[in-house]
Amino acid sequence: MKTINQEFNCSISVAISPREAFNKICRISEWWVKDVEGTNGQLHDVFTVYFGTTWVAFKVTDFVPDKTAIWTVMDCNLPWNGDVKEWNGTYLKWEISEEKSLTKIAFSHIGLAELDCSNQCMNAWSSYIMQSLFKLITEGKGLPNKF
Repeated sequence: MKTINQEFNCSISVAISPREAFNKICRISEWWVKDVEGTNGQLHDVFTVYFGTTWVAFKVTDFVPDKTAIWTVMDCNLPWNGDVKEWNGTYLKWEISEEKSLTKIAFSHIGLAELDCSNQCMNAWSSYIMQSLFKLITEGKGLPNKF
């Protein structure tokens, strides 16, 4: 029997303000993937990320500036996966909070754990958040995918 765990979670803590953290997260092309179309800084914004023939279209469905954002997958094409639409209906949740002198950025991909691509995608998210986004914030340059 499968254990039901609907979320992938990771977090980083950084010495910047919540506003700066939120602004860095929204600069997707600097830490996740270079090829981005649309915007993601306000409620109801729509954007698509492209990794060659792979693409994912999102809508910002919850937004509290400098605190929370939810990016819901509206459509996708995952040609490397058995189900090319597997991410549809999952969502990315960002939560920003202050802890002492640091800002904590908590990331969750809700619905990912039960998908066929879960291990591969969890490894990728760990790298994007804990390495690339962290480097963008702390060193000024992230490690986005280039296709």
